[in-house]
Amino acid sequence: MATAKPKGKKGKKVSGSLEGVNISKGGKKAPASKGEVTGHASSGAWYVCWACGALNYVPYGYDYFICWRDGALNRV
Repeated sequence: MATAKPKGKKGKKVSGSLEGVNISKGGKKAPASKGEVTGHASSGAWYVCWACGALNYVPYGYDYFICWRDGALNRV
């Protein structure tokens, strides 16, 4: 004989913005939206040195960098 499983509570469909919605029971509320995001879209990238193969972090906007390991001049 099969036992009947208790039916769960169905959630409400979300409409509109999610601002102020609780993430979980006892969780913090989502921060209010402040419009557009400020700052740079790209903060930099990792490049491999042509001479030794070491990874070097190069901030956005630089065309050349000097490798930290062997001092070789590299082009981005």
